[in-house]
Amino acid sequence: MADEITTDGGRVVGTWDGKVAEELQIELTRIWNVLREENARDRLVARKMPHREQLPEDLHSFNAYHIWGCDLDGRCVVGTRADRVEAVDKVRTFSLIDHH
Repeated sequence: MADEITTDGGRVVGTWDGKVAEELQIELTRIWNVLREENARDRLVARKMPHREQLPEDLHSFNAYHIWGCDLDGRCVVGTRADRVEAVDKVRTFSLIDHH
């Protein structure tokens, strides 16, 4: 899968290789700052981030809060502003789906 981060309008605004959650956090903050400075109408969509396949399938329809991405170690960038990194198991505790 491509590493490109695109806006809802299809504009490529950044990249993430899927390896480290904190790197995605940094990149998202950078992108939001650029979009704000440009006064752009473009928005980022959490469900359209690169490497979505790394998120366990049972969390693909999770909607308690945004999941921006999940790294190779099962750590997810979460929250409206991607302000937290949580383990997949912790994210599952907020899911309405039975994971047992």
